[in-house]
Amino acid sequence: MSRNIFSVSSLVHYLKESIDHDMNLQSILIKGEVSNFTNHRSGHWYFSIKDKKAKINCVMFSSYACKVKFLLKEGMQIIVEGSLSVYEMQGSVQVYVVKVQQDGLGDLFLRLEETKQKLAAEGLFESAHKKAIPLYPQRIALITAKEGAAIHDMRQTILRRWPIAEILFYPSLVQGNEAPKQLIENLKKADEAHPDVILLARGGGSIEDLWAFQDETLARCIYDLESVVISGVGHESDTTLVDYVSDARAATPTAAAELATPDIYEVMEKIANLKRQMYALMKTKLDRQEQQLKRMKQTRYLHDPLSYLHDKQLQLAMYAKAMEQLSNVLQNHRFDLHAKQLWLQHQSRAMYQAMYARYKQQEHAFLQAMKQFQTKQNQQFQQFASLLDAYSPLKVLSRGYSVLYKNDHVIQSIQEVRENDEVNIRMHDGKIQACVIHKEEL
Repeated sequence: MSRNIFSVSSLVHYLKESIDHDMNLQSILIKGEVSNFTNHRSGHWYFSIKDKKAKINCVMFSSYACKVKFLLKEGMQIIVEGSLSVYEMQGSVQVYVVKVQQDGLGDLFLRLEETKQKLAAEGLFESAHKKAIPLYPQRIALITAKEGAAIHDMRQTILRRWPIAEILFYPSLVQGNEAPKQLIENLKKADEAHPDVILLARGGGSIEDLWAFQDETLARCIYDLESVVISGVGHESDTTLVDYVSDARAATPTAAAELATPDIYEVMEKIANLKRQMYALMKTKLDRQEQQLKRMKQTRYLHDPLSYLHDKQLQLAMYAKAMEQLSNVLQNHRFDLHAKQLWLQHQSRAMYQAMYARYKQQEHAFLQAMKQFQTKQNQQFQQFASLLDAYSPLKVLSRGYSVLYKNDHVIQSIQEVRENDEVNIRMHDGKIQACVIHKEEL
């Protein structure tokens, strides 16, 4: 049995293709200890992660490494996210890293990723379930820390952009173990007050500071609320479960307040434009109605109402006279139609009789012509039969003549036969077969 022989490059390429097409090895999370870290001058990071039993090489290109807020150190416990592949030049398996997290929250990150996938599968993040932000909110609920830059920035932004809105404030813990529970309680209280929109926000911080907003129960609570929820948690680069499940997400608390409110000066300008348009339309309509009113005032019916009745009486009299004339015309047409009907009946009867008489005459003439033609044809037939009988060869044979044949050919000369030739003789009443004994020319 023959076996395939691989070259080194083909084998390594085959392994690379197999790993690259294995979806279980794409976008994976790996936990381990940093080893052999190199921060290359190009900005790329080269390192290994290991545990007690194994080690694997990693590379993180500069476009991803520049987003990491800390520098890797030898022995640091981390969790990396990336995809597994083969570096063909060295035939080694390595991880192409796109994200790095310190392992202080390692197990939590793994559980968070599982929770995120579960909620996404249930449809909590789909845009179809997200409610539209009201254009002109009258009541805005703020849920954030009692003190800090977030509440101050949001208040100032709302007062600057949309000061006519009523602000409902629900101070809450925004970090720590008790924060998710208190946030849920305040969200439910705010929802019961039926605000137009709820702003759930806090300023930026470390991953640990924002961890309260990764709570699964909190995310489910936001999904079940009737009110519109806008999240403004952390900075632009921070994304939490709350951001995924909220109806809208802003990068910062200030941006959340701006997203929830229109600019009152822009609204006032829009109202002023609509007001001008409305005045213009109303003036055009009033001018048109005024012109129509002037035309109506100039009608003589307003000065002499009885003239309208007189005009209608004259019009009715004209209609009555026209109807009478039409009735007379209709009666005349009826009489004329009856007369034409009688004339048509008479003409039809006369035409039928004339045509019938003409038909009888033509029939008699045709029969006479046929008889004459038949008589003439019989006479011609008799003449032709007599001539045919007179010129018939059989008639000549009956007078004692005969016809001599040789091989079915009529013999017309003595030169056409020789002695001892067999010949046939045709008589008027039969045939004779004979043999030439002697011939003599005349």
